[in-house]
Amino acid sequence: MKQVLTSAGVLALSAVSLCALDPEMTRQSSGGPFTLSGTVRGFYDDNINTSPDRSKEESFGFQVVPAVHLNLPFEQTFLSLGYIYTLSWYDKRDPDIDQAHEISAKFRHQFSPRHQISVDDSFVITSEPTVTDRSSGIITTPLRTKGSVYHNYGSVGYVMGLTRTLSLSLGYANHWYDYTSDGDYSRSALLDRMEHLLRADLEHQFNPKLVGIVGYSFGFTSFDGDDLIFEGIADDPATLVDESRPALKSDARDSRSHYAYIGADYDITAKLRTSARVGAQYSEYPDADESSANPYADISLSYRIRTSTSLEAGVRHARNATDVAAVDPRNGRPTFDAETTALYAQLNHQITRQLAGSLIGQYQYSVFNDGINDDESEYLWLFGANVSYSFNRHWSAEVGYNYDQLVSDVRSGGRSYDRNRVYVGVTARY
Repeated sequence: MKQVLTSAGVLALSAVSLCALDPEMTRQSSGGPFTLSGTVRGFYDDNINTSPDRSKEESFGFQVVPAVHLNLPFEQTFLSLGYIYTLSWYDKRDPDIDQAHEISAKFRHQFSPRHQISVDDSFVITSEPTVTDRSSGIITTPLRTKGSVYHNYGSVGYVMGLTRTLSLSLGYANHWYDYTSDGDYSRSALLDRMEHLLRADLEHQFNPKLVGIVGYSFGFTSFDGDDLIFEGIADDPATLVDESRPALKSDARDSRSHYAYIGADYDITAKLRTSARVGAQYSEYPDADESSANPYADISLSYRIRTSTSLEAGVRHARNATDVAAVDPRNGRPTFDAETTALYAQLNHQITRQLAGSLIGQYQYSVFNDGINDDESEYLWLFGANVSYSFNRHWSAEVGYNYDQLVSDVRSGGRSYDRNRVYVGVTARY
C-alpha cells in the first residue's frame, strides 16, 4: 500500500525540474545492473527567482546532469541505489551556479509468501522548491529559496498475511527538512521540521482483482528551527486592555494528526487500475490548544491505453506544512498549516519507434489555517511538455517546456508569479 502522505510523488513534480531524469528508463536501456548516464542541456528561464512580474529576472544557462544507478535482483530480495548530480549555470545571476544532489535507495525482501518488508530512502539537496517536495506530492513552498534545502524521506513497510485473504500492513514514514537560510523569520524558522507517520492497514482480498482496506495513521510534526516567527507585542500600561502577545518560535506550529480511512485497490481491467483511500483527518496544535478536522482523500488511476500510450492521474486532499506563517496580532496565533487539494496527471505516448512525447501537470489549491491569513487561499499550476528522439539505445535528444504559475491572496503580497522555461539537450546512456 502507498504511504498516506506520499502518493503523488514524482508523477506530479518531475516536470517542473529542468534536471528531470527517468532512472527506470535508463536502467531498462542498459540491460545490466549498472547504468551510467549523462545529460547536457541549454535552457532559458524567464523568472529565475520566482519573483512577481514587477521584479522578474531572466537568464540563459546550461546544465550538466551525470547519474549512476544500480539494480540488484535476487531470488527473494531486490536492492536499488541511485545518484543524480545537477550543475546549473546562469549567465545573469549571482551566484551563477546551482548544485543539486539526489540519492535514492530501495530494498525489498520476501521472507515467505505471507511476509515481506520494504525500505525506501531519498535524500535531496536543492534550491528548486518543487524538487524539494518531490516525495510528498504536495508542495509546501512554491517560492525559490536563496539558500539550499536538505530533505530526507525514509519509509519502512511490513506486510504479514493473517489468513489466505486477510493481511496486516504496518508502516512508518519520516520527512526531515533543513534549510540553510537561518535566523529569525527565515525559511529555516518557518520550515525546518521533522514529520513522522505511523500506519496500520487491514487488507482483505475479495478476489484476485479487488483488495479492500480499512486503516488508521498517526502523524506528528515537530518544527525545530528554534528561531522567532513573531517578535511579540508588549502590554501597554497606558491602556486598560491587555494587548500583550508573547513572542513565538518555530515550535509554536507543532501538530499531531489522526487519519481514519477506508479504501480499495481495484484492477478494473488488465489495463486500468485504480487505488483509493478516503476518510477524515483530525489535527491538534498543542501550543495553541487548537484543533481542526477535514476530509482526507488519496485517489489514483493508472491506464495503459495501448502499448505505446499510458496515463497516470490522481487527486489528494490533506493538511500540509506551509511557508505562510504570519501571526494574527489580535490573538497571537500563527498560520499553523494549509488544507490542500492537489490534482495531477501524466500522459506518455510513443509517437514512433524513435520519437516519444509526454505531458505532465499539477493543480494545487490551498487554504491557510489561522494567523493573519486565516481562510486566505492560493493556487499553484505546473505544466510540462517534453519530446525526445532516440538515435539508438545509447544516444537521445530532447526539447521541453515548463510553466509555473502561483496566484495568492496572502495579505503581505509579493507571492504571485509566473515562470516559463524552455530547454534542449542530449543524453548518453550506458
